[in-house]
Amino acid sequence: MGPVEKEIGKNIVLLRQACGMTQEEVAHRANISVHCLQMIEHGHWNVTIDSLMHLSQVFGVDARVLSFFSKSDEDILSEISKVPRLAEETGDILQVCRSIALLRKEAGITQKELAQKARISTARLREIEHGCANTTIKRILRIAQSFGMSLAMLSSINMSEEVLMDLVREAREAAGLRPKL
Repeated sequence: MGPVEKEIGKNIVLLRQACGMTQEEVAHRANISVHCLQMIEHGHWNVTIDSLMHLSQVFGVDARVLSFFSKSDEDILSEISKVPRLAEETGDILQVCRSIALLRKEAGITQKELAQKARISTARLREIEHGCANTTIKRILRIAQSFGMSLAMLSSINMSEEVLMDLVREAREAAGLRPKL
């Protein structure tokens, strides 16, 4: 269990409690098992993008910020300022997957080279680049790390700081958190 999984789990708990929902209610609405939700909340589950999308819909927040919205503005902005911006698009967490192909092409590396560096199969990388929602956050994180990025950096690469911070504020509001400056 890594720090990203722990952060996602902590943030899911914050959102669930702020909504006054039980684990059973959230699991039912997200179409996942209670056991899966419990494992996610405790940071012991290699959550899929599909599950994150379902959970974020239950809480009305953007899945791209689930792993970092409880950090301070300063920490978030400091982290994301280290990456160049790709063409800005609205979108969802699947846009993160599609951005991987753009980053790979900008870096001038093949799918095979990136897959080897990220320790995943070339076939899985191809699926990820085409927006496969059944991949895990752990795989996306390994790809981000192959580019020298965090998940927050990869998540924000296709949006302005202003748009990202609006999504963070919305998630904090949904979780009942005060702004962290």
